[in-house]
Amino acid sequence: MTDFKAIERIFDKAGSEGRKALSEPETYQVLAAAGLNVPMLKICPAPISDEEAEAAAKEISDKFPGDKAVIKLVSSKTLHKTESGGVKVCGNNSEEIKTAIMKMSEKFPEAEAFMAVEFIPHSPFGLGEELLLGARADDAFGPVITLGPGGTHAESFMKVLAKGIAPSVLPALLADEKAFEKLISASWIWNYCSGNVRGGKRLAADAEIKKWLAAFAEIMEYFRDNGKSAWAISEFEINPLCIANGRITALDGVLRFRPAKDKARNKPSKGGVQAILSPKAVAVIGVSEKKMNMGRIILNNVIKVGFPKEHIYVIKPGINEIDGVKCVPSPKDLPEKADMYVVAVPSSTAADVLKEAGNSGKVNGIVLISGGLGEKSGSENAAQHVIDMIAGGRAKNPDFAMSGANSMGIVLNKAKVNTFFIPEYKLEHPIGLNPNIAPTAFVSQSGAFVIAAESTMPWLKPLYSITVGNQQDITVVDYLDSLADDDEIKVMLVYMEGFKPGDGIALAKILRRARANGKQIVIYKAGRTAFGQKAVMGHTASIAGDYLVTDMILSQNGALVAQNFEEFYDFSMLACHFAKYGKIGRNTFLMSNAGFEAVGMADNFTKSINVAFPDDSQLKAELQQVLAEAKLDGLVDVRNPFDVTPMAPDRAWAEILKRIIPHKGFDAAIVSNVPLSGSVQTLPAGEGHKENYEKGSFICNAAEAARQAGKPLLFCVDSGRLYDPYCDYAAKLGLPVFRTADRAVKMYIRYLDYVNETL
Repeated sequence: MTDFKAIERIFDKAGSEGRKALSEPETYQVLAAAGLNVPMLKICPAPISDEEAEAAAKEISDKFPGDKAVIKLVSSKTLHKTESGGVKVCGNNSEEIKTAIMKMSEKFPEAEAFMAVEFIPHSPFGLGEELLLGARADDAFGPVITLGPGGTHAESFMKVLAKGIAPSVLPALLADEKAFEKLISASWIWNYCSGNVRGGKRLAADAEIKKWLAAFAEIMEYFRDNGKSAWAISEFEINPLCIANGRITALDGVLRFRPAKDKARNKPSKGGVQAILSPKAVAVIGVSEKKMNMGRIILNNVIKVGFPKEHIYVIKPGINEIDGVKCVPSPKDLPEKADMYVVAVPSSTAADVLKEAGNSGKVNGIVLISGGLGEKSGSENAAQHVIDMIAGGRAKNPDFAMSGANSMGIVLNKAKVNTFFIPEYKLEHPIGLNPNIAPTAFVSQSGAFVIAAESTMPWLKPLYSITVGNQQDITVVDYLDSLADDDEIKVMLVYMEGFKPGDGIALAKILRRARANGKQIVIYKAGRTAFGQKAVMGHTASIAGDYLVTDMILSQNGALVAQNFEEFYDFSMLACHFAKYGKIGRNTFLMSNAGFEAVGMADNFTKSINVAFPDDSQLKAELQQVLAEAKLDGLVDVRNPFDVTPMAPDRAWAEILKRIIPHKGFDAAIVSNVPLSGSVQTLPAGEGHKENYEKGSFICNAAEAARQAGKPLLFCVDSGRLYDPYCDYAAKLGLPVFRTADRAVKMYIRYLDYVNETL
């Protein structure tokens, strides 16, 4: 059991001396207090005389095991001891030890002490014998633990941080036996330590590294912001962590600390968030009675979507009604409490409006459309004023909460609310439901991202389209926390820019809960690069965070993380259409009428899908008969992928898929049609041709066969803009549509891996 009081005394002493880092000997003391292995050592105070060095050398040679010893510099001014000559391996005899100490004393007159350390025989150049175990404080995720290659390998691998070779990561606040098991199973470097590589041998039991991980998690959880101590560890790193004779021992360490801070966020209540998600009354301020300004557009959009007019109000003194909606002078005059109060006023007056709303006791949730509060340089004071007004309102009403500022608005199909202020001639608002997709919630910091996505994917009609803005009160994570328990929602689409303190770890826990509830979550996290993080900071005034760490943590805890916008659209399309199937079997049928597509599909195969054709002679005979009737039997073999050539007519496609899709040997199908062939109907009725895909295309029959069989069918149309109507037709039939066959296979496989993953 870790002796936290002993560690606290070490911090108290170092802190009283004005230090922000422990010395290496003190770091060993921290590890020893946690019951972890440290080498035998002896401290020699500096400056040191010839006689003192001789006495120390004799004691070291008498007590230390082995034929070597390590002499180290102890100095807060020298960060890289090895590179500067502050580490010397010498023979374990009094003469060599004394010589090493005296030479180091001459070279480093500023030394605070010298330290002799037991030499532990191992190979520093063999992968797996030296590890790096580290932890750092993170405002979003709390302490994050990393395990990777150490010693001479650490810096090389850190330069190429990427999935697969990056250190494994684990938030300390999610640490448990299952998490440790998952971390070491996913750690490529631990494969070398455990002998799980060709020709390798086990160097240490899994229990050894789990002991270190558990101790690090325990220490970091205790010494953190809002933790149990007055001190917080900002960085804790052991490099190398040596494996020898089945034991894991620290051979060097760095620990930086500081006074702990109160970083707890004044979070909105679930009642306040839920009021916005399912309002019973809506009020709008900023509506002009003379022109169609932003506030009036919002008012009219709320009316048009069908929200009961008798529960809509305009806050405007001196006017009785606007567009048939009752006006009241101020929020305190509302005849009922407004669950959603839409504020569309200039940013200069927003704080006063919020103060009035908070004082009224008649407002729960606010949707602040006004921008320029916190995301623009020089607006920080105005943003803080808004935050103060929210806190004041919450003191009177615990459910007082605000979404925004800089929000594009919210569309709630269940509650029949639309506060988007984009003109309808610019965007087909996501009103109504698409019965072909799973019930979906789309939550985004960026309003522009939501409308761009819904314009790109017009089939997307989420139950909730929520734009959050710069998260001055309610955050993306707060909304997801409420939606994760909504039994109706099956898919959550998320665009994140930055986190508020504690939101990263909260999101990881929410993802776990949502996945346990049968939901699929697609996330795009902005701020992938240093420049991207600066852009995020400028836009949202949020914590940008480290992208790779964020990506890994979110992926490990149940999110399908998109690396770019195109991936986000593709994953969203697959999740929305296929979430109803839950886990999907890996036996996949692929079909095309072009050789290049069949090859392109095959080039993207992985072990995640099985493309073996079932051993079913009757099925093969029936397919062979279909080919013969289409006069294709001399050209085409029954195989997977199935290349039916450009000469295959719609009837042949339909007959093949009618037999394939319901067959127990296949769990899903990917069908790609190069539509320029004259044998298939891929154009709408029109002059100059006799085609009409609504009456003659095979895709209608295929979509119905997939519905009847309860299996996923993915459609691809590899072509130009002339065939956009054909794609739209397939989408209306309830099919996800790709425009290149190789990408369809690649993205489907990644989606398949996600839905079949066990957390």
